[in-house]
Amino acid sequence: MELDKKDWLILEALQTDARQSLAALGKRIGLSQPAMSERVRKLEDAGVIEGYGARVNLRAIGVRLQALIRIQTTHAGIAPYVKLFESMPEVLEADRVTGEDCFIVRCAIAEPGDLQRVVDALARHGGVTTSLVLSSPVRKTTTVHALQRPAR
Repeated sequence: MELDKKDWLILEALQTDARQSLAALGKRIGLSQPAMSERVRKLEDAGVIEGYGARVNLRAIGVRLQALIRIQTTHAGIAPYVKLFESMPEVLEADRVTGEDCFIVRCAIAEPGDLQRVVDALARHGGVTTSLVLSSPVRKTTTVHALQRPAR
């Protein structure tokens, strides 16, 4: 899908506040509510907008630790790992990467004892290296602005 300037503005505005009404969003961008609804629907249908969700403060719900776990495995171990990641509620995200490691996985850990269970489960198919997250000084939620390409 070719995105124009208004599409980029819509994406940026929705990343900032996805709960705003389409009428308010349209007013901000300079489109009528029906035109805004149609544009958002097209962005959703094209898969540009994959969904909407809440950002949850993990500390506020008792999840005190996060870990980044680097995993090395063989090619045959990739599919079993993906299936394992999907089954583990502690896994927030998993990226398949190049280099010595095959995956970098971010996990949310409620208590230190839970980290052992998570590491043991992940170590079944390959080597793991674990780092605890001390802080996340940069956490971006709005990303499309930097990615915007000039309209043709």
